Amino acid sequence: MTAPSAAAGLWGQAFLHNAHGIAVADAETATLLAVNEAYAQLVGSTPEELQGQSFLRVYPPTEHAQLLAAATSADLTGASALQTCRLHRDGSLIPVSLKIVSLRDENGCVTHRVATVTDLRPQLRAEGQLLHAEIRRSTAERFQQMADFAPIGILIMDADGACEYANPHWQQITQLSMDLAREDGWWNAVHPDDRERVNEAWERLMRGEALSLEFRYQRPGGEARWVHSRAAALRDDGGEIVGFIAVDVDVTQQVQQRTAIDGFHARVRALAHRLEHLREEERSELAGKLHGTLRQEMTTLTAEIDALRSQRPDAQISPAALDQLCERADRCLQQLRHIAFELQPPGIEDLGLAAAMKRFAEECAAQSGLQIDISTGGTPVELGRRRSLVLYRTYQEALSNVIRHARARKVDVQVWVQEGAVRLRITDDGVGMGDKDRSKPGCFGLLATSERLNQLGGTLRVLGVAGRGTTLDATLPYSAAGKRQRDSAKR
Repeated sequence: MTAPSAAAGLWGQAFLHNAHGIAVADAETATLLAVNEAYAQLVGSTPEELQGQSFLRVYPPTEHAQLLAAATSADLTGASALQTCRLHRDGSLIPVSLKIVSLRDENGCVTHRVATVTDLRPQLRAEGQLLHAEIRRSTAERFQQMADFAPIGILIMDADGACEYANPHWQQITQLSMDLAREDGWWNAVHPDDRERVNEAWERLMRGEALSLEFRYQRPGGEARWVHSRAAALRDDGGEIVGFIAVDVDVTQQVQQRTAIDGFHARVRALAHRLEHLREEERSELAGKLHGTLRQEMTTLTAEIDALRSQRPDAQISPAALDQLCERADRCLQQLRHIAFELQPPGIEDLGLAAAMKRFAEECAAQSGLQIDISTGGTPVELGRRRSLVLYRTYQEALSNVIRHARARKVDVQVWVQEGAVRLRITDDGVGMGDKDRSKPGCFGLLATSERLNQLGGTLRVLGVAGRGTTLDATLPYSAAGKRQRDSAKR
């Protein structure tokens, strides 16, 4: 074999077995004269099927214009390159890099064009993987930045539930550092009474279910913080669980508010039940007063009057008998008046709150022997019927409790206006009662009194020391200017 023929054979082998697609086309007709196996595979054909076909046939119509422009450029400059796409037999498009070289004869005329085609899919795939890794890295960095400043607790765990990351807000909720939260350290922060519920929820989470649960963390100092926790599994591209993310929102204040509301509702329900019982007690108490001492006095009075009637017309009635009769009748009148005072205080509209309070104090002192010192000089005369009645009922309930329970000898009563409120203070020197005693069944009257004050924006406080007496403080919002404005509007 001569040297030229050997070289031609080598060039032929390189043409046929090159990893890049190579095609030779006639410059005048733009038809393919020869293609190698790599070129044919890119379009899903055989070299024999492509020979004699237009070189544009394996490209989509949208690419023809730039291909012709590239061929013209190669004829003028010797070579040109571009990125385009080839049309596979199955209809898919394959991104390729194309280089066109024009061949000339001894006269300088372009006779053939050689196209070298490189499949860009491996390169694009590698670039995509690099880009995906970069995106994941930058996404992780952005997530870290957001998590570090998020106003919610965030935990990242591995597939076994071991903590790998706890953001600063979670550390603030639990007062655990990142070092203490790592691995199973976060589990130690769960309140012992809630661990069973949390463990059951995490078992469901590891089976693929979402977690939504309220539970408590216990801080190192013993303080409990309620959180609403939501957690979900983290999966890889194949769907396998690689970890978990948990988001904890501190709901301690909301839980405390719900507890307070539930307690209030319980008090309201107890109040409703107790109201019915109180009506029966009031009826029984009133019946006892009417049918007890008062009935006996009236029966005796009737008997004495009948005895006087049975005497001879000319008989003299002794002054002592008449005095006894009048005293008994006066006692009956006093008892009836006291009962009427307890049911509905007369004189608030006519006499005013101060005079009605003094009158009731006189009644209580006469009945019980208490020394009642009352100072009502600061009582506003324009307080209004509703507020006056609420304050009077508070005063009435307080004195009744002193008489029944306090075993006191002296009571001081003061009414005055201070800092936009009318205040009532009742102090006794009895056995003493504190805030805890107010919830006892026998103190239902104070509970009802507190509710009446609350309806008008007022407050009731009971302060007592065992053996040193009790002080009751009641306040009601009051504004003389506001009262005058309301009165003017009514007129």
